[in-house]
Amino acid sequence: MSVPVADCQFADVAMLPSSRPPLTDNRPPTTDNSLQATRLGKRYGARVVFKNLDFAVSNGCVAAILGANGAGKSTLLRLSAGLLRPDAGEIKFRTAQNEISGGKLREICGLSAPDAPVYRELTCFENLEFFAQARGVDFSETALLLQLEKFALRARRHDLAGDLSSGLRARLQLAVATLHAPPLLLLDEPSANLDDAGRALLKRVLEEQRARGLALVATNDSRDLELCDARIEVR
Repeated sequence: MSVPVADCQFADVAMLPSSRPPLTDNRPPTTDNSLQATRLGKRYGARVVFKNLDFAVSNGCVAAILGANGAGKSTLLRLSAGLLRPDAGEIKFRTAQNEISGGKLREICGLSAPDAPVYRELTCFENLEFFAQARGVDFSETALLLQLEKFALRARRHDLAGDLSSGLRARLQLAVATLHAPPLLLLDEPSANLDDAGRALLKRVLEEQRARGLALVATNDSRDLELCDARIEVR
């Protein structure tokens, strides 16, 4: 199934109605990149989380992952990030040149989640500096400060992450996840602790992500669905 407006392709994935205006012809050209799952399955011990899950999400699309508590939304994000291994099937990030799977997915994704690693004993600036170094990316002090400013955190650059409110810590997680401009962005319950200003930042993040890649958003929040183009349901 091909959807020209959002440049999305899906198997067993439903499109969501969008209030956004259609993309114009002067948008940046998309590539052949996509995240594809084939007969994907995961279990924890005797409990089957999901099985035979098939989908494909292409560049320029933000897809919501929906399901009841415990259905496997966060598990699917972690499989997409290469942090878990599937028990059946496969999940790959495909480009025109190659396929990326397993632990290599960590190199091309950005993950923001309630339990994502933001170090409470480091300042906001030090967290960005640490994760930039961990990825082997050389950012100047000015570039890191600009990233903090983008998320309205520059004034808090010397504050310990552990001293931030839950909402500001969520902003810091988004700043870390998008620092290296990943082609694959993975967000777990991104609106959980954000106020209206934070949600405006989230909307901008997803708009920017459409221009450079694709995103999966695990959520049961109807406000998040308004920011997405399609849904993947896990049961």
